[in-house]
Amino acid sequence: MIVEPLILDHDRKTTLPGLREAFNSLPPPPPALSFADYAALRPDDRSAYDQARDDFLRLTLRVPTPEQDLSAGILAKLISSNPRRKNSRRGLMISAPMFYGKTELALLLARSVEYEHAKRYPDYADNGEVPVVWVEMTDHATGKALLAQIVRFVAPTIVLPKHITTDELRHRAVDLLHLHRTKLLVIDEAHNLGGSEPSSVIKALQNESSTTVALVGISLASGTAFGKGDGLQVTMRCDMVELRRADETDTGRALWDRWVTTFDRNLPLCEHTPGTLTRNARVLQKAADGRLAVLALIVERLVASILDDHHRRDEQVTRYRLFTVLDGLRRTTPVRHPITIEDLVEAA
Repeated sequence: MIVEPLILDHDRKTTLPGLREAFNSLPPPPPALSFADYAALRPDDRSAYDQARDDFLRLTLRVPTPEQDLSAGILAKLISSNPRRKNSRRGLMISAPMFYGKTELALLLARSVEYEHAKRYPDYADNGEVPVVWVEMTDHATGKALLAQIVRFVAPTIVLPKHITTDELRHRAVDLLHLHRTKLLVIDEAHNLGGSEPSSVIKALQNESSTTVALVGISLASGTAFGKGDGLQVTMRCDMVELRRADETDTGRALWDRWVTTFDRNLPLCEHTPGTLTRNARVLQKAADGRLAVLALIVERLVASILDDHHRRDEQVTRYRLFTVLDGLRRTTPVRHPITIEDLVEAA
C-alpha cells in the first residue's frame, strides 16, 4: 500500500501561496485497513499512513453548522451587490468568544469564494487574479498596518517608501484590489483594531473598493474595536454573524448530537466501530461547554493518543481512552470540566 504524503510548503495564510495551500489541502480519508494489516506494514509505510490519517482529521473532516449556511448566504449576496453599489457597501462580521471556530468558518467561506471564482474563470491564477486576500491583525494594530498587509499580500515584492502616508498607502491598496479583481478581504483577529484611524480606513476601503470586507474576531459587537465610538460606524455597515455554543435546549442538544455523530462515524482508526463517542454525547457537551472547537480538539487528541501508543493492540475508542484525553484537556488548556471516568460509558 502506497500513501502519497501531503506536501505543505507554506505555513502562513497571510501570503497568497500560503492561503491557496490552505484552500487546497483537503486530503481524502486514507484507505481503510484492519489493524492486523496495519501492523504488518513496514515502519515507513505505517508512519505515512498515520500521517495521512492525521492530515485527514485535522484538515478535511468538518461538521456543518447553522452559521455556515447563514454566513455563506449573506456573503454571496454581498459579493454580488457590492460592485453595483456606489456607496453604503456592506461587509460581514463573524464574532464569538475564544474557542468557537471563527477562523475555521472564515476559511471555509473564503475557500468557497475562491472555488466559485475558479469555476467561472479557470485561468484566473495565471491572469494574476486574487479573489481572496487574507490579513491578520496583531495587538494594537493600526489602519496603516492593515493597508500595508493588503499591499504585501497582493504584491509581495513591492518596496514601500519608508515615509509613505496612510492616504498614499490606501490608494495603493485600493488600486491593487481592483487590479487583481479581489472579491473578499478577510481581516482576521479584527478585535485587535480600535479607535478612529482603523475604523476610517475600513470605511474608506468599503467606499473606494467593491471588495467585500469580512471582519473576524472576538466579541466584535461588544468589544472596544467596533462596539462603541467610531467603530460603531463600521459595525452598522456590516451584517453580524455570532457563533454560539450548543446549549441545553432541545435544539442545542440535537445540534451537538449531530456534531458528535459526524466525528464518530468518520474517525480514521483501524476497524473503528462508532458508538462510544455517540453514547457519551451529553458528557462531551458538558466537558466542552457546547463549543465545537473544543469538541474538535478532543477528537484530535483522542486519535493522536491512540496513534502515538506504539504498544496498542487495537484502535477502538474506549471509555478509558476518552477519559484520559478529557483529563489531559483540563490539565493543559484553560478548559475546566468536572468529568470523571464514572461519567463515561462504553459503546453497547
